[in-house]
Amino acid sequence: MEFNEVLNNLHTTHGNFTDKPISEADLQFILKSSVKGANASNRQSYSIIIIRGAENVKNITGCGYGSPLALVFCADYNRIYKVGERLGYPASDYDNIFNYLTGHTDAVIAAQTAVMTAISLGIGNMYTNSIHNLPRKDVRELCKQLEIPEEHCFPVIAVLLGYEDGSHPKAGKLTDKGIVHDGKYKPLTTADTDEIIAKVNNPANHFGDTNGCKDYLEYYYTKWQAPKPREMTEKIDNALLARLKMFLKKA
Repeated sequence: MEFNEVLNNLHTTHGNFTDKPISEADLQFILKSSVKGANASNRQSYSIIIIRGAENVKNITGCGYGSPLALVFCADYNRIYKVGERLGYPASDYDNIFNYLTGHTDAVIAAQTAVMTAISLGIGNMYTNSIHNLPRKDVRELCKQLEIPEEHCFPVIAVLLGYEDGSHPKAGKLTDKGIVHDGKYKPLTTADTDEIIAKVNNPANHFGDTNGCKDYLEYYYTKWQAPKPREMTEKIDNALLARLKMFLKKA
């Protein structure tokens, strides 16, 4: 697939994966491409964990969908610490917010590179943040299942990989107002906001299903992303902070 065609085909599969397996050769090509993505100081402050089998993917990621494979991308400094210790060099301190953000960014770039490579091979993808989202998944449980180290490591994102069954159209995307700001940030005017509402609610643009509501945005704000009870939000935050605390100790 040509590069421009890959860009035009960038989209997320809505869980509609077939049972067709991904070959080991394709998986290895995706992984070897993924690690070529840009990263700070060329230190690759991330790691990638492979999950195999639809039931394992569904159980471990908590997203409710199965696919032949999933990749969990982590911000991870364990390898960097280990190499320095082995060589007898003074240990740098990577356990802070700045380095967490760097590792997080490196992991996301690696994930997107993997996705673009998969698309070039005709393989679909689905990013999921369910690994952080109680009650779908407690990130601490995920870390135990994958034996993720207690220190210097945080799971950032999971990517499901598989072949699509073609049952869902590509979702629409906003491309200008409210997304791209030229020169400086430009707050939306009322007219801009109304234009976005009309675009997102237009069924022809495929932003999402209405699921019984009068339009997509009613579904989004009142059901799909309705405010969570404060107790649930606190539980989610506490679970995440329990894992992030090594990077926040100096905050």
